[in-house]
Amino acid sequence: MRLAAVLCLAAIAAAPAPGFAQKAPSSPVTADQARKIVPRADLTDLTDAQRGVFVEVATEVFNYAGCQDTLARCLAEGQKDTHALRMAALIKALCAEGARASNIVEAVESYYASFDPAQRTSVKADNCPTLGTGPVTLVEFSDYQCPHCAAAVAPLEALVTKDRKGQVRLCSKYFPFAQHPRARLAAACAEYARKKGKFWEMNAVIFSNQDALEDEDLKRYAKQIGLDGNDMLKQVYAGTFDDAVEKHRREGMAAGVESTPTLLIDGRRNVLPLKAWYLAFTVDDELQWQREKGWKFGAAPQGRAAQGK
Repeated sequence: MRLAAVLCLAAIAAAPAPGFAQKAPSSPVTADQARKIVPRADLTDLTDAQRGVFVEVATEVFNYAGCQDTLARCLAEGQKDTHALRMAALIKALCAEGARASNIVEAVESYYASFDPAQRTSVKADNCPTLGTGPVTLVEFSDYQCPHCAAAVAPLEALVTKDRKGQVRLCSKYFPFAQHPRARLAAACAEYARKKGKFWEMNAVIFSNQDALEDEDLKRYAKQIGLDGNDMLKQVYAGTFDDAVEKHRREGMAAGVESTPTLLIDGRRNVLPLKAWYLAFTVDDELQWQREKGWKFGAAPQGRAAQGK
């Protein structure tokens, strides 16, 4: 289910693969119609087509806490549950990305199910370079030749240093793939820099130059951040940092990592896009989960409404 949700989100703005079971497009819904169907949700800035997708999703998925009914009914006039408003905000954001209703349903259900303690993975966060501080811990497994990992650098660093400063910390772990011939060597160089107190500087320069990771390039990057490139490569080729890199990789394998970047939020697999809004949203949800000690339901849970309990 986790992998399926990730694939759904990765395909949000893309055409479905050949052979993918097609479903008729959602019927367009005007702003006035939306106000009557889900009056507590502000959908004015969506297109009619996107509002149609929202309504289709809201009538199919169940609210994850509080109000025990479909999201659409929990967004009706007179309802007070704030959880429904947060769920609506997430679905609205995915609709604005251009996702199909079926993809959103699967991704959203997987997202809320991931908060279940039984779905979380225990991963060490004391043997890695960290950035930021806070009650929520993000563990990222990445590969230095992975373009998606490079794209995640800016939003993740902004999250822990600006957007949710003081609420979250980031732990970076190496997960080099065999098909990326320079990824493991780059990881060893980053580990060298970590020992010198310059990990984040080296991390940034390597990800900014993924297409130039030969020995002379790496030596030059070391010099740029005030390190001795010759000493770095000498230690790297001597295998000084092999154990540290391999330990991270094995931790990732034990945690079920199959692709990079993989982000674990207090052990919960992230299935949302690695963009600023979604990252802040999921950290806020994690903080809410901590405050409530799990999502709260009233008596007699109904159907899938209880799935996150």
